Amino acid sequence: MWRRISGILFISFMLCRPASAQTTDSTSALKLHAGITYLSQFTYGGRRDSTSMAYWMPSLTLTSKPGFFLSMLSYLHAGQQGKTWEGISLTPGYVWHASKRISVIFSYSQYWMDTAQADLLSSLKGIGDINLMYTSPHIETSLETSYVISTDSHDWLNQLQIGIPLTLLHKPVFICKPVVALDAGTQTFYKTYYTKTLRQSSLVPDLPLQEITEQQQKAVKQYQLLSLELHLPLSVKLSQWEASFTPYWIFPTHTPGFTHQESESFFFFTAQLMYHFR
Repeated sequence: MWRRISGILFISFMLCRPASAQTTDSTSALKLHAGITYLSQFTYGGRRDSTSMAYWMPSLTLTSKPGFFLSMLSYLHAGQQGKTWEGISLTPGYVWHASKRISVIFSYSQYWMDTAQADLLSSLKGIGDINLMYTSPHIETSLETSYVISTDSHDWLNQLQIGIPLTLLHKPVFICKPVVALDAGTQTFYKTYYTKTLRQSSLVPDLPLQEITEQQQKAVKQYQLLSLELHLPLSVKLSQWEASFTPYWIFPTHTPGFTHQESESFFFFTAQLMYHFR
């Protein structure tokens, strides 16, 4: 994000309510939601993009009473001179309300990105996603599993979130929801090993064979814990307008690289403004 990779940062907030809550105040079978999101840094599976690039992400989402939705997101480089547009994503999906408190979101995001950019986002091709959500007045939990298709690999990513919603104001509605999350998944990691060989000297052939130690690297793809995350979403809603700000603290547990910088904790944030058409 989106973390997270998600191109629909607001879908869970809008659609995790029971169907009755969606239809009682709506006179239209279809509703349009427009918004713009600022992402300070793109992250993926507990690691940050090496470019440390920020994005503006305008979005349009169409939702229906039965639970179907279609979201389009554009990715623009923030504060970069020259070319600013990197690509778009299109996400159709469906929200199934299994009960008053349990919802399941099915979605697939297709990405059309500028592959000339050397960053994590440009390598994305598609993401299939299933998100199981439990919502109560005192706790919100979600278990999300994603199959990520990129130019160089296919990965499974899972995230478990536990949040406590706190309503600080009622008019306007001001909500704070501290969240703890765990990320796990399959990624390609590189392990270092050493080989020893006996070689004849090319300069002095009469010398005995010499033992040469060489460092090698091997790509290993395995499922493991990737990161621990702390989120602090703050949102305010007034009439059809909605604004939110979410800081994220990421504590990686495994990273594909070797540098100390890739394994240390880091911070990023999102800011979002949305308008819900009646």
